[in-house]
Amino acid sequence: MMNSKIKNYVDVIFQDVPRTKKATELKEEIASNLNERFEDYMAQGKSETESYGLAVANMGDIDEMIKEVMPNDEFFREASTYRRRNARNTAIGVAMYIIGAALLIICSAAGESFGMDDLGGVIGVTILLIFAAIATALIIYSNMSTPKEYKDYEETQEREMKEMRPYDRKVYQAITSIYWTVITAIYLGISFWTMSWGITWIIWVIAGVLHSIITTIFQLRGIKE
Repeated sequence: MMNSKIKNYVDVIFQDVPRTKKATELKEEIASNLNERFEDYMAQGKSETESYGLAVANMGDIDEMIKEVMPNDEFFREASTYRRRNARNTAIGVAMYIIGAALLIICSAAGESFGMDDLGGVIGVTILLIFAAIATALIIYSNMSTPKEYKDYEETQEREMKEMRPYDRKVYQAITSIYWTVITAIYLGISFWTMSWGITWIIWVIAGVLHSIITTIFQLRGIKE
């Protein structure tokens, strides 16, 4: 059974290493070797703390081993390609959600103008569902088709940009506070104007997506040079 201290130690030294196949194999090998050394020292009658310290000290230069499995230039090029593709597909998906909602409102308004409220609503909802289905499929495909090692690399990059600078955080908090107030006003305004309460809920879906985009922009600004 793997010692918890060793497991935590290995997890820490590999936390910023993209989980490529080579990195995963090396992590398992180092953990296994450390645990075997730990068990050997314990069998010799040494204390748990002493056994742990000796196992780590006698493992060799782990940093040098990690350097050998770090991503090369080809990996970074491919990661950049996947990132651009996913960003493009996400942008297209968000645009399709917004366009679908806009067409729904237009069709509903047109139906009311021509005295065909039900038909306009049905056509609008149908178009919205088609656009939403295509957008969702595009986003899911982008995520599912990205190899795990590139996803892990992106997660590592995201951790580095999580902390915003103090000024950016204040601006972000001010913008989001105003943003949700405006969204609420828009939702109520459109809902009372059209009386289509069963449809206008889509505004909150769009607002959530746009809020995620705003958050990402500020996180990108927060990368410390």
